Amino acid sequence: MRLSSYVTGMAGGEEAGAWAIHSNAAGRQRAGEDLLVLTIGDHDFTTDKRIVEATVASLRAGNHHYTPSIGTQSLRAAAAAFHGTVIGEAVRPENVVITPGAQCGVFTAAQCVLDPGDEVIAFDPMYVTYRGALEARGAKVVQVPLLPEDQFLPDPDLVRAALTGRTKAIMINTPNNPTGVIYPRETLEALALICRERDLWMISDEVYCTMCYERSHLSPRLLDGMAERTVSLYSLSKSHAMTGFRMGWMVASENVIAAADDVVSSMMFGTPPFIQDAAHTALTSVLDTVETIRARYHHRRDLICEALAGVPKVTIRKPDAGMFLMIDIRETGWNAIDFAWKLLEEQSLALLPGEGFGCQLAGHLRLSYGANDKDLAEAARRFSAFVQKNG
Repeated sequence: MRLSSYVTGMAGGEEAGAWAIHSNAAGRQRAGEDLLVLTIGDHDFTTDKRIVEATVASLRAGNHHYTPSIGTQSLRAAAAAFHGTVIGEAVRPENVVITPGAQCGVFTAAQCVLDPGDEVIAFDPMYVTYRGALEARGAKVVQVPLLPEDQFLPDPDLVRAALTGRTKAIMINTPNNPTGVIYPRETLEALALICRERDLWMISDEVYCTMCYERSHLSPRLLDGMAERTVSLYSLSKSHAMTGFRMGWMVASENVIAAADDVVSSMMFGTPPFIQDAAHTALTSVLDTVETIRARYHHRRDLICEALAGVPKVTIRKPDAGMFLMIDIRETGWNAIDFAWKLLEEQSLALLPGEGFGCQLAGHLRLSYGANDKDLAEAARRFSAFVQKNG
């Protein structure tokens, strides 16, 4: 019996080779081996107790039945209000659909606005699961390079060159994972102009919008003529340290939300009510935790950047936002995947090769600074020792 070409096409290649390092290290760590694993975007602190208590109280109150497919009215209203505060755009509950995490939001958005044979302009590097979510609809992902020498910002001329008669949408991610770059207004304006001229959708992952440091986030929804053609995606995973809760939402025009109702009804028939109650508490009563988490990651970013600043033949790209640091090791002469395997073997430190996000990050490593100060300092020591020996 044969599997579908969709799933078989998702396996293999350099991306799989890069992520194999994470799988190996995480498995060994679970088995009890003493490793520092800084590969993925999870945090070392627990969800705020008020959110946890809201979850428990909801369960005890019997809130474990079906919910409306696109979320309870109260949570959609809370997400709309949060959007107004953080993004600066007034939207209504009717502009919101609740999804189990932003990744499900990408999948839902693709089902709503794409048809088989459509093309989606995306970028290299990009978050690893985008391709699977977009291509599940039968669309083709056309990647435009984000070059290190351009600070990993989109070049509008390259985007225009990639357009065809089949182009239906542009997928962006700002603040960006893995690079930590915030797209400036002029970049977003140039992409928005392309969308308006060619009547394109924009799918915008803005999960890290609350974790910006010196620069602020601008949603493309705020640009002229873009609110009705932009589907924006958000999540509580990072902003509120709720990765395991799997809770996010999508903001779009009402006709997209109506279409999303049909999509999510056939996919999951709603999200758990007790998780929605936890999310409601997070968005209405625990807003102080957003700044606490942002400040903690800001501190950790500065700590790890300072600790690695003097490592020879290594370039650090200080991120504008998020929880990931890109380390450029091209001057060492190492292939990033080989470097990462050897680093794991010699120093028991796991970092993710940039090839896990696309070929433009060859020669780079992604480090998650979701660990505590002590572990980050130790990671920097191990990394420096490895480069001193092998660089």
